[in-house]
Amino acid sequence: MEKRLYAEFVSLTDGEYMYLTEKYGGQELKQRIANLDRSKREDPKRQEIKSDFRAIISEGMKVVEPIRDKYMIERMKRVLKQQSERNWFLFVMGINTGLRISDLLKLRVRDVRHKTHIELKEEKTKKLKRFLINFELRKTIEEYTAYMEDGEYLFPSKKTDGPLKRIQAYKILKNAAESVGLENIGSHTCRKTFGYWHYQMYQDIALLQNILNHSHPSITLKYIGINQEMMDKSLESFSL
Repeated sequence: MEKRLYAEFVSLTDGEYMYLTEKYGGQELKQRIANLDRSKREDPKRQEIKSDFRAIISEGMKVVEPIRDKYMIERMKRVLKQQSERNWFLFVMGINTGLRISDLLKLRVRDVRHKTHIELKEEKTKKLKRFLINFELRKTIEEYTAYMEDGEYLFPSKKTDGPLKRIQAYKILKNAAESVGLENIGSHTCRKTFGYWHYQMYQDIALLQNILNHSHPSITLKYIGINQEMMDKSLESFSL
């Protein structure tokens, strides 16, 4: 039977969709489709899945995680620095701003040099965002852009006149993570790492929710992996 697209990388037959709707309900199915679609965007190898129907049922998708160990963050920096200043700076900008990778990649030098705030329209939400650049990051930006023109992209592609593509950024982060022994790393890892450590420092989920532009605190807790962490800790010493 002919399949139709229910997301950019997820297709199902009408019969499969009806079965899944009955099994999970419309809202949960929508979330499962979104999860599968995101996992395929972040890991191109998953785009070779033969049956999206089976993948949705099995929920075999790996969840991209934040980096919860500061030592591992420093190891990532070292590995990426050895590759290039661009790759290192992509990671540093990501974990210090919490911007989505799609928003980071479109930034030009003039958007950040000699600036105290990053101002942009988010690609996903279409909302205007004004984000403070912390003092240490400002110094890093000045050093990184010292010999760059205002109109240059912060993260230029080596093959074209444009910026890095999302898939290229994903591969850079994924390969570095594998080399230091980190798993479940994707293009959302920098944003999740920012969120995780911001929460650890301030314990203010409402504030972080606003920074990440989420619609509800529970979404933010789940996004940065705190829900699972809290559940694990509560069960670790629980015994009857």
